[in-house]
Amino acid sequence: MSPRLRHALCPDEHRARSVLFGANTQGAGFSESARGRSDAPRTLFTADFMRDADNESPSLTESLEDGAGLFDAGNLPVEGLAVPAQLSVVRDRFASLFLRGQRAIGVGGDHHIKYAALAAVSDVFEDCGVVYVDAHPDCVQSDALAFDSILHHAWKLPHVRPERTSLFGIRQVNAREREGLREWKPGVIHAVEVVERGLPAVLDSMVAQLGGVRRVFVSVDLDGLAPHEVPAVEAPYPGGPTFRELLVLLRGLARRYELVGLDVSEFIPELDPARLTALVTARLVKEFAALPSPG
Repeated sequence: MSPRLRHALCPDEHRARSVLFGANTQGAGFSESARGRSDAPRTLFTADFMRDADNESPSLTESLEDGAGLFDAGNLPVEGLAVPAQLSVVRDRFASLFLRGQRAIGVGGDHHIKYAALAAVSDVFEDCGVVYVDAHPDCVQSDALAFDSILHHAWKLPHVRPERTSLFGIRQVNAREREGLREWKPGVIHAVEVVERGLPAVLDSMVAQLGGVRRVFVSVDLDGLAPHEVPAVEAPYPGGPTFRELLVLLRGLARRYELVGLDVSEFIPELDPARLTALVTARLVKEFAALPSPG
């Protein structure tokens, strides 16, 4: 049995405001970085690494809240399944929580967790925006559902639209991804804009671009953040927003939208001896679960 996050104090899933689950999806492939090309065995992130790190070094949220509204449901049984079956299990889990009006938080695995989560968003909501935190735009126009084409496929779903998607922290784009951006035309906030324009202006731009949606889903690839804070990722790239800046952005979004869920992906535990990346993830989960609803 997997450990549970001790911060998650709600004893009953159906009474929880937010529900955490692990989903160690695999099969989306690896990046073109040196780490991605490595043949060395690696363990893709599961929520257990995050749980262990936070349980050893527990803390309240920054606003001194405990996890009274958070339930930890453990891990989904996806290991060993073929990719379509993995996607189905994770998609159904997100959708079931959305339908119950609970905030869904899925942690672990590779980019397939992102597609499964966005497919569930499309299944349940017609008016949901997406904030996609990543160093890369993941929009290569490829028939294969892989690490670099997740959004290309998600934007073909009925209710996930590029004009209602805001890419935040983008700073490493290759030629194929540039073509995908030109084709789909999502909202893009480059990492340097956080410093150049300031977070209030960035948030205003994001809100204007998302339009009249009532709800927002947040997808976080950990390499979207500054690599000195999350070093144990597959494709680190300099110049990303800090966790503090992401938290300020999330708080601003929570004042304006119903935040329906979060996925977190891409972590290599073997590269995290200080557990810094795991602790950042745990804090992201705890802070996101505690964000208030608007108004």
